[in-house]
Amino acid sequence: MSPELLDPGQFGSEDGQPTKESDCYALGMTILEVLSGRPPFYYYRYLTVMQKVIEGERPRRIEGPEGGWFTDDLWGMLELCWSHQSENRPSIEAVLECLEQGLTTWQPLPPSLDNAIQTDGNEGSHPTVTKSCMFPHFILNIIPTIT
Repeated sequence: MSPELLDPGQFGSEDGQPTKESDCYALGMTILEVLSGRPPFYYYRYLTVMQKVIEGERPRRIEGPEGGWFTDDLWGMLELCWSHQSENRPSIEAVLECLEQGLTTWQPLPPSLDNAIQTDGNEGSHPTVTKSCMFPHFILNIIPTIT
């Protein structure tokens, strides 16, 4: 959830109702989870995440093979989606345009990494699932239905 939904009073909102801007924040987190195979802030406990989000912390950039999807342009767009002030977030159409541009240079992962499941070795850790087909499916079938 976006910081203004977690603590509406701090952000000048009386009702704390979802908006297009809070939806943009959620979309950025969804893109991160779909492409990385891990939930945002998987390295924190749930209650800690809420406080970190309110304080302005955002997910760490994914490194290694799992981070292959996260070009500088895409990561920059995600960071805009997660802007602390909702009025600084892009429109859903701008996010779609960025994703579509990324698709023009998209290449599938090598078979050795496709559908690989990895964990970080810690008990209860979330698996990282890398699927080379997720990105184009996400763009072509899911995003256009919400604009």
